[in-house]
Amino acid sequence: MKPFIPKDLRGRTISNIIVVCAGCALAAALLHLGEIWSVVRAVLHTLMPFIIGFAIAFLLLPIVNRVEALFSKLLSRRKPHPKLCRSLATVVAYIVLLALLSGFFAILVPQLITSIKSILQYIANFVQMNRETINQLLLKYEFLSIEGEKLVIAWENVVSQMMNYTSLLVNNLMAISSSIYTVVFQLFVGMIAAFYLLMEKETFCAQAKKVCFGLFKPVTCQKLIYWTRRAHKIFAGFITGKILDSMIIGVICYVCMLVFRIEYPLLISVIVGITNVIPFFGPFIGAIPSGLILLLVNPLSALWFLVFIVILQQLDGNVIGPFILGDYVGLSPFWIMLSIMVGGGLFGFAGMLLSVPLFALIYAIVRASLETRLRQRNMPVDTRFYEKAPENLLEEKDA
Repeated sequence: MKPFIPKDLRGRTISNIIVVCAGCALAAALLHLGEIWSVVRAVLHTLMPFIIGFAIAFLLLPIVNRVEALFSKLLSRRKPHPKLCRSLATVVAYIVLLALLSGFFAILVPQLITSIKSILQYIANFVQMNRETINQLLLKYEFLSIEGEKLVIAWENVVSQMMNYTSLLVNNLMAISSSIYTVVFQLFVGMIAAFYLLMEKETFCAQAKKVCFGLFKPVTCQKLIYWTRRAHKIFAGFITGKILDSMIIGVICYVCMLVFRIEYPLLISVIVGITNVIPFFGPFIGAIPSGLILLLVNPLSALWFLVFIVILQQLDGNVIGPFILGDYVGLSPFWIMLSIMVGGGLFGFAGMLLSVPLFALIYAIVRASLETRLRQRNMPVDTRFYEKAPENLLEEKDA
């Protein structure tokens, strides 16, 4: 019996069927995008401790590798157990991490408490000095009433507002307590998961390669391994470089604020340093709350601080950042802004941080693929060549 589909049309027919099925699946996904996204968020929330563990292991991996190499040299004559050097290196990496965090908070927290107390004291003095204006506002919103020559508190309005605020405060405290418990639990599980990831990293890599070679052709596996290593280089270089860059920016901000005698140097420098982890927008995000704090204390200091932040952002973007990060990103400011907006809108702070190296990796993959196809067609790969008109391209190609 003859086949229903001719042999010369069988491949095209199968590809058309696959395209139609993919289109139907995409349409169904778009129609139920909300439900799919809720499922994805639930899965991510469940896997969050292991994602945190992977991030911790990723950050500690350079320390583990260097300490392990050092222990291997020191213990080479005694022929230690293969897992001994790795265990010692992992423990040392955890000790270094905990020591850095403990030292950071031990130095920072007392200074922050002092700064916050100073701000609260200034607010109290400001209220005392502007009592009349505040009374007028309270009268306007019916928190006070005038009886004879005295101001009397409108207790009904005050109690009503206090009940609303108390209910809101209780709900927020319960939500904050639940969030703190969740974060502590995720960090604890993540630390344990990171330990096992660091201890068995070669085994996990070998298992991933085994699955890859079992599913794909050797050429495809080699490409996947190459781009995985390239992704590791991009992400590791960007994240570690960005953390170092943010620490340098925080120190520069602290020193300059001390030199120019701007109020609350440590508190504001910590805010600027932490927000500087976010590429491009980081210094401006940190400048908003810092500027508001200074505006309450000294408007002139707030003005000079905003000028200083603009100069510091230019210094970081044009000198310090490129020197530390090198060519790990290689993106124009437009693509960096686009990736940050999309990543931040979808995944919040983590998306704003990781979207730039992720987009840089996608950009490198697309660029390499396009350049390979252009070379196969004997076309130039230099972008400046394509600034000319299309008809000129054909004329030069024929010539």
